[in-house]
Amino acid sequence: MGKGEEDAVNTNGGYEGIGIWKGRHSPANRLPKALVLAPTRELAKQVEKEIQESAPYVKTVCVYGGVSYVTQQSALSRGVDVVVGTPGRIIDLLNGGSLTLSEVQYLVLDEADQMLAVGFEEDVEVILDKVPAQRQTMLFSATMPGWVKKLSRKHLNNPLTIDLVGEQEEKLAEGIKLYALSATATSKRTVLSDLITVYAKGGKTIVFTQTKKDADEVSLALTSSIASEALHGDISQHQRERTLNGFRQGKFTVLVATDVAARGLDIPNVDLVIHYELPNDAETFVHRSGRTGRAGKEGTAILMYTSSQKRTVRSLEHDVGCKFEFISPPAMEEILESSAEQVVATLNRVHPESVKFFTATAQKLVEEQGASALAAALAQMSGFSQPPSCRSLINHEQGWITLQLTRDSDTSGRFFSARSVTGFLSDVYSPAADEVGKIHLIADERIKGAVFDLPEEVARELLKKELPSGNTISKITKLPPLQDDEPASDFYGKFSDRDRSNRRGSNSRDQRGFRSSRGWEGGQDSDDEFGRGSRNFRSGNNRSRMGKNSGDDWLIGGGRSNRFSSSNRSGHGGACFNCGQPGHRAADCRKKRDFF
Repeated sequence: MGKGEEDAVNTNGGYEGIGIWKGRHSPANRLPKALVLAPTRELAKQVEKEIQESAPYVKTVCVYGGVSYVTQQSALSRGVDVVVGTPGRIIDLLNGGSLTLSEVQYLVLDEADQMLAVGFEEDVEVILDKVPAQRQTMLFSATMPGWVKKLSRKHLNNPLTIDLVGEQEEKLAEGIKLYALSATATSKRTVLSDLITVYAKGGKTIVFTQTKKDADEVSLALTSSIASEALHGDISQHQRERTLNGFRQGKFTVLVATDVAARGLDIPNVDLVIHYELPNDAETFVHRSGRTGRAGKEGTAILMYTSSQKRTVRSLEHDVGCKFEFISPPAMEEILESSAEQVVATLNRVHPESVKFFTATAQKLVEEQGASALAAALAQMSGFSQPPSCRSLINHEQGWITLQLTRDSDTSGRFFSARSVTGFLSDVYSPAADEVGKIHLIADERIKGAVFDLPEEVARELLKKELPSGNTISKITKLPPLQDDEPASDFYGKFSDRDRSNRRGSNSRDQRGFRSSRGWEGGQDSDDEFGRGSRNFRSGNNRSRMGKNSGDDWLIGGGRSNRFSSSNRSGHGGACFNCGQPGHRAADCRKKRDFF
């Protein structure tokens, strides 16, 4: 058992261990003496592998869904010592008469907390009715919340609890660095590839999604730049095994998976875990993050969240007993540097015999172009044969620059809002007011300031303009803490308003609209993560353009109409950046003498 694992062992029964028999000398057609239940096929196969390596004389059979019954029935008919399997297939074999559990002396529930939580409890009850009452029962789990202990008392008689964690709050391995990144739902895919490039450094990455649909779509989107494959419950067992083996062997470096990969899978040397979607609870977060930083190694876990989910991030910190370092998306300089480093690592793996065929050409290029020849090769291999364009720090779209406007604290005019920024831009450079993206106010109360996006050409022109005294506009490479401007919409341990409303009306949903707890694959019926049709998940730029004729105050330029052009000073539709009142510009403000 690794760090964080604990188990409850039922000592009633008096058996000393599985080694009381040896499969090589046991009679044919013998019935199983031990039964191991696991929630997933992959975990069941892994457990069987461990038993075979540690006790080679013990005959094992692994049974699970997704494959033919015939092979499993045939193996059981020849006699078996240990049966390892998923509850559903075991019940099918029991009902078909192919499996008899009347001689089971040892019962093991691996990942017991998850198996009892996701709808397997009824199946476990059915299986328990088929095994003798006189047995030894063991529940293994990496987390043991109070409700699981209560359930374990139902299945165990006077159990002995072995706890390797105790009451300590920290449930994650010490070598895992935790980061949290705020991103809009539409920008996640762009940011994702950059995070993998910078933080995985060419190593293995697991990206966790809530739904199978998202796993497929995210993997497909990544494939154009990074080799990746998806893993979830709708994939055939043969393909799942091929995918896992390919990931272990390094044939591709990114695995995009639902929570089916959060527990039990033997995937060594994972360098980076990305929570593309928030987990449903703290336990799932612990298991997901625990895919990295194993066996004393260091690892990195990054949590991606939207602004309306910030409360859930704080709740995770409290429940898990951890602290996130809040980061901005990687700057282009970091991406270029990491890409070059990975290319160099790739070059170092080229076989010396192959290098000989290109040495003469390389020497000729160096003589003619010097270091520029090698630099051009690195740029081409890194995927940057063309100069990279600027990228917004807010919505991460290419071709946009994020600027910051700050005003001296002693400057007159107490009122400062997004409308103030719009009015300021109108006075300084009117095209900037027409093209500005959503404006975010800086959270620090000591600073009067805001950040916003502009198209690259417009931003460069704005930076050349002379500004009124006490105001500064600069290009930034990292976002400062920003004020929350969207209502909180997440329910910790459940789903957000978006998910809840999307689930109303389905025959498989309960009356409250929450997802049923049955089913190992969480969120299999969930709508698209990217919130198509949901106002909360539009990009800031789209909000700005849609809002120019809308009059919504939270939209930049809200209330501005086409009839109010930048040249019509008397009909100014923005707000004065001096006093904050609409209808006039700062140049016409009665308090302008106090400001300029």
